[in-house]
Amino acid sequence: MVRTKLVDQLKLEIQKYLGIPYFSNTSSVKSDNNAMVGKGTAREIALTAIELANKQNIKLQDLTAVEIYRFHKKNKIGIDCSGLVYHLCDYYYYLKTGKNIYSELKGTEDKKGPRRLSANLLTSPPNAIAIKNLNDIQTADLIRMDQGKHVIFIIEKIKNTISYVHSSQKTKQKGVHYGHIKIINPSQDLSTQLWSDSTLKKTSYQSLFSPKDGDGVFRLKVFV
Repeated sequence: MVRTKLVDQLKLEIQKYLGIPYFSNTSSVKSDNNAMVGKGTAREIALTAIELANKQNIKLQDLTAVEIYRFHKKNKIGIDCSGLVYHLCDYYYYLKTGKNIYSELKGTEDKKGPRRLSANLLTSPPNAIAIKNLNDIQTADLIRMDQGKHVIFIIEKIKNTISYVHSSQKTKQKGVHYGHIKIINPSQDLSTQLWSDSTLKKTSYQSLFSPKDGDGVFRLKVFV
């Protein structure tokens, strides 16, 4: 029952991120504001959007979801896959322990924080361990995709269905959105299961999941 309540709280937090565009730092943007470099929390992103909208005399409350998405894109506000995963893991860790995850994860040059943690680092030693059995999947486990270039946050596994959320630029539905995986081959890896997401070319999303290149399901050691 306690675990169910924690997952329900987590789901409420996830809703704050839904619809935020994927952020790609292709121009090497430098900013002290995490929301402008793809690493902000939902609150930081919302406050930044409000500040920029006020400067442009735009009332966000009058915009549709599509218009808000376009506003975010135009103003280069968004979140990348590792930024989203970091903050959701941090939130869930806080629910479970009352502590922040900041000091528990090692980033580049042994530094801390969301700016120092990529999809690859979040799913590699010393931060994570591999989960080999799909039956062992639990909330806050991570799916490493695209040879470690992408990471997905698992919300929960109920019976034979894995529910997840991610921020993506390679899926038909872009930005932060839900997805699910139906397990039809329990003894095999995720490349043989049924994914709800599809790529921009409308091919199966699991085509980007390559176990031979290190992709798989991982668990942060703080949740072991």
